[in-house]
Amino acid sequence: MSLKPIDRVSRRPAHAPRHAAPPIRKEPALYAGSLALVALLVPFHALWAAQVLLILLLLTVPGLILLRALRVPGRVVSSFPAYIPCGSIIMLFGSGFLVDVLGPLTGVAAPLRTAPLLIGLEFACLVMLAASLSAPPDVAIPWRSLSRPARLAWPLILPLVAGAGALRLNNGFGNTIAVIAICALIALLVTAAAVAVRLGRTALTVVLYAAGLSMTWSDSLRGSPLYGFDIATEYQRLQQAVATGVWHPAHPNDAYGAMLSLTVMPASLHALSGVSALLVFKIVYPMVYAFFPVAIFGLANKVLSCRWSFIAAAFTIGQYAFSELAGFARQQIALVLFAALVTAMLETAIRRRWQWALVALLGVATALSHYSTTYVAITVIGLMLPLQYVTSWFRKVPRVTGAVAVAFIATLGSAVIWYGPVTHSDSHVLAVVQTVQAQGLDLLPNRLPGGNLITDYLQGNTRTAIPAQKYAQDIKASYAVNHPFIKPLRAAALPRYTLRDSPIPEPRIKWHLVYNLLDLSFLLIEQLANVLTALGAILLIIRRKTTVIARQIGLLTLAVTMLLTVLRFSGTLAIAYGQERAQIQGFALLAVALCWVLQGVADIRKSWRSPTYLLAVGGLIIAFLNTTYLMSAIFGGQTSVNLANSGPAYEYFYTTAPEMAAAYWLGSNVQPGQLVYADEYAQVPLAAATEISQGLFADLTPQTINQDAWVYASRTNVIDKRAFALYNEHLATYVFPAAYLSNNYDLVYTDGSSEVFHR
Repeated sequence: MSLKPIDRVSRRPAHAPRHAAPPIRKEPALYAGSLALVALLVPFHALWAAQVLLILLLLTVPGLILLRALRVPGRVVSSFPAYIPCGSIIMLFGSGFLVDVLGPLTGVAAPLRTAPLLIGLEFACLVMLAASLSAPPDVAIPWRSLSRPARLAWPLILPLVAGAGALRLNNGFGNTIAVIAICALIALLVTAAAVAVRLGRTALTVVLYAAGLSMTWSDSLRGSPLYGFDIATEYQRLQQAVATGVWHPAHPNDAYGAMLSLTVMPASLHALSGVSALLVFKIVYPMVYAFFPVAIFGLANKVLSCRWSFIAAAFTIGQYAFSELAGFARQQIALVLFAALVTAMLETAIRRRWQWALVALLGVATALSHYSTTYVAITVIGLMLPLQYVTSWFRKVPRVTGAVAVAFIATLGSAVIWYGPVTHSDSHVLAVVQTVQAQGLDLLPNRLPGGNLITDYLQGNTRTAIPAQKYAQDIKASYAVNHPFIKPLRAAALPRYTLRDSPIPEPRIKWHLVYNLLDLSFLLIEQLANVLTALGAILLIIRRKTTVIARQIGLLTLAVTMLLTVLRFSGTLAIAYGQERAQIQGFALLAVALCWVLQGVADIRKSWRSPTYLLAVGGLIIAFLNTTYLMSAIFGGQTSVNLANSGPAYEYFYTTAPEMAAAYWLGSNVQPGQLVYADEYAQVPLAAATEISQGLFADLTPQTINQDAWVYASRTNVIDKRAFALYNEHLATYVFPAAYLSNNYDLVYTDGSSEVFHR
């Protein structure tokens, strides 16, 4: 007896009746219903349950509709789910920008409000949905392949635990929950890597997403209101857009205000979902950013096995800069877009014209999200074009790949247009050019007299300490040349006001041998990874049996390596764009090349597989012990805010409600043209609460404070009696000049933990 063939999608016999509705017709109806649900929920967005559902719908449905309109096959979307939030970002950018521009022309003075934004987004989605009706059947998402969704979702408990740990620390409790979350995170990643083959891609994707979100929430949920330097200024720009209900394109000398990722998009999410603007940055943006390791996993799957693709993505989460980007909202969005852009350039399952359209949209969205990420993307893709042309003469690879050329043109063109005639926010580019012309590349600025090249390279462009008195002398000379209008008081030169060092105390290390061994192991792993990554890039390019996609990944990795090497050596360029943040962007490719080498070593002999895998997992564990500061929690030493209410990061970036209150008071009392002083990190609450930017100085030394200036003192200044200064990438940590200020200025505001002085 013969059995009838079964159609896997419909679960019906292959010759099922023709009137059975194929999935291609059901999907548009599902999306239309989702749009209707958004419209129905928006009036009730004051309820937390409606807010949760609206955020999920806003970050998925517009993207799914756009991908369908672009004829992206469903199997491509399911293998690279990061395309979905990226598509939603593009739709939110586009609809929000058009509403903002067209609103005032039609009499709507505040277009960034709920009703106009809802109409704009629904209209844009319906237009894309109508354009997708003629799409071929292969664009349907294979939703039924997601079996056992409830059992797959259990790792998402981990971000909730990490968030609870952060909130407990905010309220003055211990770090027990935070430590448990980190231990569970490491155990989850190691276990998933061990059984990767049995888990499958969907489960591994969920694990990576949960791990990435846990790492980010452990930092982003700290502080009141926010934790981080840049994000304070970003939040102020968002508050402006929310308060006025409109975004104006012209932003001369204001690159933050020119980014749609900081203005139109978060204002739209706030207006439509009801989630506060603060929580959009603290909770929602990390939910998008957690797709970055997921995107690396999807890209790596094109050339690596499932296990090694997972390790590549996990190794990215284990970088210091990964969780630190919780303080850079615009780059969180841009990195996910960049990873999607790179992957879209290499896609072979999308028809050429639709691939080019997707690549162009991702390139434009990246430029509208973050300028520095865009510059790195332009440089890397621009380097790949000539590298691929040269490689094509001796290896099998096209002379020019159309999608790569389109990505370069779209990213470069949109950056030139957007930062130039549209927003006039290109001053940062001109400043870098002028600095390079005046100072050169400033190679290895931290090199020591009598040092060698290896130690100078390892020291790189990291911030090094400078004695307080040396800083006071150098900054006084700098002000005399660059700020001659500053007139300090005569008393400032008295010997009793000389600056004194005040190092940040560190907890005692309990077990020096193990602590130093782990620290050294991490350094060795980092440098070994750098060597293997560079080797992997070269082998991917020159190896004869390499596929075209693998060779292109090698070319991109080589371009990233070249750029990072320049940033490592050049102090001038490193100041313009931190090398740590450039490296985490490059990890979208570096991690793939690294694990390609490890996979190749493991495949040489069967007996080498287990040792190579153990080496990789051991390196992963050591990396997480260091970057999560779990090692310090166990053995003592310097900690970070994810585990403690002390340490350098806590004193630098953690803000409190009293500090914000003092900042608001100062912002409402200072007059235009008056000078304001706050040390390097006391500027964080000022950036979040005020629009003070002109006439703001960060050098709190008696001989640089103007005689009639305002001085803002943060919690660290008042309670810990410590101040900070960053001068030419040298960090000075000195005793806050409280005696000088008390004797010569009036205390005009105090709340016990922050103060304002004026004369």
